[in-house]
Amino acid sequence: MTTLVSRAAYAASQGLAQQGLTIKRSHLCEVIAALLGYGTHAALTVDEADPALDYHLDDAEILVLHRPMGEGRASALVMGTSAVTTTAVVTACVEALVASAAPTPVFVGIAEFYDAHARQALAEAIVEADDVVDTMAGSNATFPDEPELPDECSPTTDLWTAADEWTIEADGEMTGEYDPEGDRMFNGDTLDCRGWLTYRKAGRAGLVLLDSGGGAAADDSWRDDNYGDEQL
Repeated sequence: MTTLVSRAAYAASQGLAQQGLTIKRSHLCEVIAALLGYGTHAALTVDEADPALDYHLDDAEILVLHRPMGEGRASALVMGTSAVTTTAVVTACVEALVASAAPTPVFVGIAEFYDAHARQALAEAIVEADDVVDTMAGSNATFPDEPELPDECSPTTDLWTAADEWTIEADGEMTGEYDPEGDRMFNGDTLDCRGWLTYRKAGRAGLVLLDSGGGAAADDSWRDDNYGDEQL
């Protein structure tokens, strides 16, 4: 059974006390469970005690918090208090989780996870994929830079309700360099690429990397309709 929730609840309680706020420890446990994707702390406890699950929260390599769910739970538990207090409670719980889970990285939401971690991991997965290496080898250009991936994460299945596995993907572009004075004929310098990361779930918010990969295809949009005729 993980001690993460109890450690984080204690830390959050201490932090809130310094702000002059006294919140029941049991309520903080409920908010923290919600941040971890659970409707109740009891539901988290059931999952943590289930020997049929391959991974639990302590096995997580990454935690991705569900802040809206935490805010909803906090609002329901501390009814009658101001929105400022609710925000303070959730913020204290997030900060406590980040500190208590260390060195496991904690991200607040998919967007932060993508921006701070997954986009770079996806770029590396693309570059290292055998299919991409072969496609680059078939080009007369060199590709010194990693692929350019979107600033925003593509839509994914819901991480916190995914049962066993969860995948995040991104499409991008690799732009190469071609020496016009070299002895190699130009055959394109841009690759359309795609990368993916597949994780096993550890609890509802925890991830353990299972597999990663990528693919690429030459972008032939540089050819015009008369390209073949010009070679005759």
